[in-house]
Order: sequence, then C-alpha cells, then structure tokens
Amino acid sequence: MRHNVSLRKRRTDHGRVWCPSLRLYFPRIFRVSRKAAKGARQKDPQTLQHIAYTLDPSAMAAIRGCVVDEIDHLHHEVSHSLILRYHWSRSLASSYLEGVEDVMDPCNSSELFEVDDAIFTLTERPTRVDWPAPMIIYVAEIYDTQSEICAEHFEVIVGPDGRPEPRELLGA
Repeated sequence: MRHNVSLRKRRTDHGRVWCPSLRLYFPRIFRVSRKAAKGARQKDPQTLQHIAYTLDPSAMAAIRGCVVDEIDHLHHEVSHSLILRYHWSRSLASSYLEGVEDVMDPCNSSELFEVDDAIFTLTERPTRVDWPAPMIIYVAEIYDTQSEICAEHFEVIVGPDGRPEPRELLGA
C-alpha cells in the first residue's frame, strides 16, 4: 500500500483542540482548492473546487491555481468527514493508514504528517448516516506506561457550527 507522507519536521501555530492527557494541541487543518475553469454558464469565475486537505499548507501553496485556506469545521453540504488522529510513532501511523486503505475507497485521501515532533494522520472518509453532520474528529489513544492494553480514548468532534465537543463516535 502506498500513502502520502509529509514528514518534513516543522513548527506550526497550534490549532484549537487541546488534549490534556498528551499535553498537546492538535495541528491546524487546511483545505486545498483550485479555481474552477470558467464555463459558458458559470457567472462566478472564482468558484473553487476542493482537491484535498493537509496539515502542511506550504506543500501545495506554490502550485499555480491552488488556494489554501485554514478550516476549523466542515459545512453541512459536504459528503465527507475528516479524522485527525495522533499516533505514538511513525510505524503505528503507517500501519493505521494501511488498514484504512484496505477498507476505504481509494479516492478518499489519507496522509501522515510530523508536526511539532508529533505524528498525525489525516483521513477523509464518507460521513456515516448515523452521524449528525459532516465533522472533523480529533482522536488519540493514550496508553498507560505500564500496559498497552489499558488505554484512554480521547475524541473531540467539531461539527458545522465550529464548536469542539467531547463525544465518542469512533468508539474506544
């Protein structure tokens, strides 16, 4: 399996979601879009088409025609949700993405990032019908230093209203 890896170590301004057990802020998320070609019936030439999401805006900013915007929530009309997950190591993150790619549609994007010396995956997935709306889900498993079996599950969702809320949609 092959997935995108952006392992350039970089420092960044942190995002809004704080995980007290890990004592870290989750990184900010950016939407990458491109200007749509102006069609005969299209009146607004500035219409943007979604391409991808990233934690590293510099990787796409130099591409001609791309627009990179920071986001803190998804709108009601999108059909997908995002999962931003913290991982203890690159190998665990890579294994997680391989498992995701085994069961997800290949057109859904998934990437691995190293930000501020922490490892994260960002996965785009269809919004489940039992979820209230498209959302960004921030997830981490915090393991007890003595036992890998006993883990604390951290999960915060941000819906279209933009407010972070602790909730378990993905389960422990």
